[in-house]
Amino acid sequence: MPNKSWNNTFNNRCRIVVSMLMVLLLLTGTGDKLYAAEGAGQEPEVLIVYSTQDGALTDEVRMLDMVLGHYSSKLTYVADEVLTERDLDGVTHLVYYGSISKDLSSSSRQIMQRFPGTWLALGKNVEQLGARFSFFQVNGQVDIQKVSKPKGVDQVLLNDNYLVGHVSLSKGDVLLEGWKGMYTYPLMVQYGKTAYFASSNFTSPFSLFVSEALHEVFKQPHDAGRYALIRLEDVHPHSDPKLVWEAGSYLADKGIPFVIALIPVYENSETHEMVHLKDRPEMLKVLRELQKRGASIVLHGYMHHYRNSETGEGSEFWDIENNTPISKAPEDETPLKKRYAFASQAEYETYQQSLKEYEEHYIQTRMETGIKELTELGLAPVAFEAPHYTMSQKGYEVMARYFPYVLGQLQFNDRDWVHMGAPPFVSKPAFLHGMTLLPETIGYYDPSSSTPMQDIKDKYREVSFVRDGMVSMFFHPYLGVKPLKEMIAYVETLPDVKWIDVRGLSGQEISLDSGQEASEPTILAESLEEQGTTLKITDIYQNLHDFLRENGWVQLVLWGIAGLVSVMVMLFMLYTWRNRANLRKQLFMERDLDG
Repeated sequence: MPNKSWNNTFNNRCRIVVSMLMVLLLLTGTGDKLYAAEGAGQEPEVLIVYSTQDGALTDEVRMLDMVLGHYSSKLTYVADEVLTERDLDGVTHLVYYGSISKDLSSSSRQIMQRFPGTWLALGKNVEQLGARFSFFQVNGQVDIQKVSKPKGVDQVLLNDNYLVGHVSLSKGDVLLEGWKGMYTYPLMVQYGKTAYFASSNFTSPFSLFVSEALHEVFKQPHDAGRYALIRLEDVHPHSDPKLVWEAGSYLADKGIPFVIALIPVYENSETHEMVHLKDRPEMLKVLRELQKRGASIVLHGYMHHYRNSETGEGSEFWDIENNTPISKAPEDETPLKKRYAFASQAEYETYQQSLKEYEEHYIQTRMETGIKELTELGLAPVAFEAPHYTMSQKGYEVMARYFPYVLGQLQFNDRDWVHMGAPPFVSKPAFLHGMTLLPETIGYYDPSSSTPMQDIKDKYREVSFVRDGMVSMFFHPYLGVKPLKEMIAYVETLPDVKWIDVRGLSGQEISLDSGQEASEPTILAESLEEQGTTLKITDIYQNLHDFLRENGWVQLVLWGIAGLVSVMVMLFMLYTWRNRANLRKQLFMERDLDG
């Protein structure tokens, strides 16, 4: 009898513990997330095999990286020539991008053809990929003028005729349609776990179309609606504090979280006078008050220029004059040396390495100095925006050491700063080294345009093709608050829009006053020392606020369940030990009775 009771108790307690653990696992990941890869379920492991000239990571591959980064942060890239069987270990999704026509090696073909998971092919060489792509045929090319979703939904007129593969579908579904006059042609098709996009062109707007169709390929869960983001651009010590206050307080009064793209130092391009934020108490007071009311401070460079341009007008992390990464001090006008200036390849490579080391030191120094100056003044930068969106690939690597988020657009390569872009939604591409991109998608209020608001509406119409395309824009406070009100009024007419709180994403909490109305700050009503003391007092509660803001009630429930399970396990162990002790005692008593 004791044995049977022991087994029943063990089984019952195990069932309880296992049940609680299952509930814990089911609840994990149910919170609101910004991009598909953070939804419920296992995050896809994606391998991208690409065929490009000389195996280079082209602009199209970078754009593909940004689009795929919405669906997974686990992205690995490999040129087709060096693909091995081991590259597919643990992979759930395979993507092949054929930028050029070429004969794939038998080894690469066989490795990919053995892959059993979800497989997407884009562009050329699909006829070499095997039986999984036999549900359609590509018969030459056709030029199209429009693209739509299935059955002509959301037709987009292209700005030119584009050649795409002429696909004849024998089975499966059409995800995108190309139009030539009144005739439609499958542009992206899918059958089971296999999909194909019939163009190697992955620049805009084709990247936009694929961004939408990939929802049907990855089938990752999404929050309903669109995210919106507004930032006040190019704010620096020389900005008009009254205009910055008017713009920021207008947004705060409406309960709209917003970003201030802040430049810590202003340098006069003629006199070279340096003005720091600490030298402008009026501006500092405004920034602190707006931060209390919900503004997210974003480091927008340190001085927003490299050589002789005025702060806010020049690039800072790219040498525009030479169209190269930063390689020397701004005042150094010595021309960069070419290969022929060196006696050997080794000497040239040593020289190139010295340039790279200078760039890394330059970027790191400006990042750290900017962060230090802002935090010492009670302003906490939570993300970064590169001046004029220009930055080398090394720059993104350095930036990732300091910030989890980057705003705006991204530069694709180290050859030409003009080549840049952004996906239509939040993304975590591989070349950002763990950072998340909050893209700019619908531009800004341009006073030089005769139709600035129509320009914004036209850009939104493009991005709205994607079901979760962001409504992300910026505004210069020096224009006065009236144009900002026009922009916000338009966004408020759009359905299912949710504003992004960048500070909340990073887990930072400065004050509980966000969104409440406030009067215009009286300059120096409180000393800077008192302001700093107030910030330090609130820091006592920082960790609690961070936890509640970032994780919310779902995480509290999860921790509660985890604690309950832990207590039950300990009670079960105690109960087990007690039963075994009693059983042993009973056995000794029976042995004594039996003599």
